Amino acid sequence: MQRGTRQMSARVTRCRHHRSMDVEQVVGSFVVEIGFRQAWPFLGLCDNRPTPAQEARLYIDASWTLEVATSAKGTAGDDIAWLTAAIALNGRTIDTARVYDDGSLSLRTDTGITLVVSGELEPDTTGEAWRLTSWHSR
Repeated sequence: MQRGTRQMSARVTRCRHHRSMDVEQVVGSFVVEIGFRQAWPFLGLCDNRPTPAQEARLYIDASWTLEVATSAKGTAGDDIAWLTAAIALNGRTIDTARVYDDGSLSLRTDTGITLVVSGELEPDTTGEAWRLTSWHSR
């Protein structure tokens, strides 16, 4: 089933899927950390510029799917499943980043690994289904 994409902007405030920056800005960045902050799984990204390098984080508060050789799925609160699956993303470069009409986010790496975060809010979601922070220097 093909999903429609929509034009992305840092100022879109539609359906509680507000992002602090345009997701296309993460293309070319690489994953430098995976983990949890309080209850939210996250990916840390570095923009791969020579100097000064900048970093951003993708916080997840929805169900997610990671497609590697075998698929893994989990919810925002499934700590072990996230850490076990997301380790495959560590050090990988983001080749494509898309937001679909349903608010879901897709990040594909240079090695073909794809992370899809649902745009659907879960009962325990406290904010957006996912949130990408602005770039900041380290």
